[in-house]
Amino acid sequence: MKMLPVFEEVQAENQDLFQQASLTQLAGRLPPSLREPLAKYLSGSYSLLAAGNVRDPMNAEKGAVVPFGYCTDGEWVWPAYWGYFVQEYGVKLPDEFIEHARRHNFTPVALSEEELDRVEGEFEEKFFD
Repeated sequence: MKMLPVFEEVQAENQDLFQQASLTQLAGRLPPSLREPLAKYLSGSYSLLAAGNVRDPMNAEKGAVVPFGYCTDGEWVWPAYWGYFVQEYGVKLPDEFIEHARRHNFTPVALSEEELDRVEGEFEEKFFD
């Protein structure tokens, strides 16, 4: 299972268990033509954990509008806020993930209950045991 990094600017419990990246350094680096298809792919995939919304660290005046939790397509797992930050700020994703989403025509993958259970188990075992 591959995982997108968490952002240093979004504070969360157990954050040190994950690879981290800087939201501010990645903002504005995604080609505009990829914002919408990648945001839809990221936001439209299965939720492993939903924990409400947190403040937007790039614009605190927006309030708690950033989704917090984790999503998956069966091969990758990512913090749910990736879709928001891609859409709002053009945050650059790793090329490997962009190619992965492109292979799926930027359409979220349909997972069976068994596949989703497997990914949930792997995610919990890898990061929370």
